[in-house]
Amino acid sequence: MPPAALPHQHVKRLQRLLTLVQDLKSAPQQSPEALYASLGVSRAMFYKDRQALAALGFVFHYDRRQQRYVITQDRFLPVLNLSFSEMLALVMAVRQLSSSGDYTLTADAIAAVRKVISNTPSEVRAFLQASLDDVVLQDGYGCNAAIVQDLWRACQERQRLRLIHDRGDGPRTWVIDPYQIVFKRRALYLDACVVDTLQLSIFRVNRIQQVTFLGLRVPTPLVPYNFRERHRHSFSVFVGADPQHVRVRFCPEVRQYITETRWHSSQQIDALPDGSVVLTVTVSEPREVGWWALQWGASAEVLEPESLRQEMAATARQLARVYEQTAQS
Repeated sequence: MPPAALPHQHVKRLQRLLTLVQDLKSAPQQSPEALYASLGVSRAMFYKDRQALAALGFVFHYDRRQQRYVITQDRFLPVLNLSFSEMLALVMAVRQLSSSGDYTLTADAIAAVRKVISNTPSEVRAFLQASLDDVVLQDGYGCNAAIVQDLWRACQERQRLRLIHDRGDGPRTWVIDPYQIVFKRRALYLDACVVDTLQLSIFRVNRIQQVTFLGLRVPTPLVPYNFRERHRHSFSVFVGADPQHVRVRFCPEVRQYITETRWHSSQQIDALPDGSVVLTVTVSEPREVGWWALQWGASAEVLEPESLRQEMAATARQLARVYEQTAQS
């Protein structure tokens, strides 16, 4: 028989513990009060959660001298009896992981797979390492594995970098403090602070051509940074703008596809008498919702904001002209 489902309150606590671990790794410099508020818990509940994690071998404390959280124990769990095919399946599964979530989980998964690979027999180790570097990082994300490794090291050590990055208008040089590797929509991005402007920016990793360490550690961020808060309203890639409400109506024939998937953490789905549904989300960049809605063709109608509705209408007219010209040629 399948195992019984966990009670709802237990599931919520597990989710909160996972979020706490992610926040400690991605934004250790935040104050205790900010962390309590971010998690939506009281100080007493936070300490209960900390005790629960300590019992599992994950120990941390707030260092007031450094003004940051410090992880002092992250228990090593030995992995035994993995077959070659099971190990290869893990490597391939990591490639798919980022399509289901945009958080630090994929980065941790790749780091974990690297550790497991390092303990495999020498006759298969090179093949598995090449599979991870070439199939997952290079082919799956279009990234240079060495550059990804340098970026992860710089994030962990808080090392300042000089990047050569091409956003499509030619290579440019940037001096940045890297904060977090981000997996979004099957691509890797780097969250960082641009030193010259003190602005947070996001860089697509496969467009980074060169990474140079400048020999300077910056343990305290130049600007406040919390990974989860920064990306909370991101629908796909864009972050940072003031969030806006977007409403999209979906026809009855696609209702099931919309309601059975969680498209965004802010989503609200309302059923209408005619069998259609209205999806409402609060996002940083409304156009990303519009681009996503286009895949549903005439079964999706943007209701608001009005600016996005007009943009989608103009896109529909342009598409109609393209297909009319194709039919006449």
